[in-house]
Amino acid sequence: MTPSILGGESRVDRTNTYSLIPVSHDEDENEVSCNCEEFCGTPWRIVRTFVGLVAVVVLFVIVVINEHNISKMSHISPPKFFIHSLRVSTFKISQGELSATWNVDLAISNEVNSTFINFLNLKAMIVYKEDIPIALSSPIQPENLLDTHGIFSISMNEKKMLHLSFNTTGWEKDQPVVDDDVIQEIDEQMKVGVISFGLKIDVEAEVELNMMNVPLTMEPYCSNLEVDFAPLERGEAATTLDNIDVDEVKECFNNVDQLNDLGY
Repeated sequence: MTPSILGGESRVDRTNTYSLIPVSHDEDENEVSCNCEEFCGTPWRIVRTFVGLVAVVVLFVIVVINEHNISKMSHISPPKFFIHSLRVSTFKISQGELSATWNVDLAISNEVNSTFINFLNLKAMIVYKEDIPIALSSPIQPENLLDTHGIFSISMNEKKMLHLSFNTTGWEKDQPVVDDDVIQEIDEQMKVGVISFGLKIDVEAEVELNMMNVPLTMEPYCSNLEVDFAPLERGEAATTLDNIDVDEVKECFNNVDQLNDLGY
């Protein structure tokens, strides 16, 4: 008996037939090759090396500039203040009030520095016993009326003369109020002949450093300014004071509150 072919399926017929579709690797290879040429090749390595060198050079320059600023700031000295002359044309006490007129010629020296200083504000006061204000200076007008930033400036290695005037009658609102006991004490010392006063100065300025403005705050103090009164007759209260000049230039002690060193 001959077996029937229709009775079953051939093993070959039961085998799944797959269609093999050829896959091209040219596109992937081209993309990898392109990326490699852009990020792995010699030109990219040169660019990365150049950028790294530039970053190192910039960092080195910043460090050098900072060190230079620190070194230069450590060698900056505040300007010096000297009293060249002191004149008191009026000094009298009447009805418990002090009336006085002071004129001070002040010298400001920047000869110890090789930098530019811009003075933003300067106020002065005559004090008794170092801490009792009795007269405030008149406002200082800017040298350049068109310049709203500062009142005057001093160039490197320069010396400047500044005139200060003090006028008080005891009734001005912009002048300090002197207590009665202080007035009485000054009146008693006038009879002796000599009274010691002081000059306090408040300064706000800027120091030019590497094209930057560094804030500078100072409080110069000129002590022991002895005023010699004319001899009194019959114990009467003094009403006038002869003009006097300070024979020798007197240096003021300079108290620097702040010399901002750019935060270093």
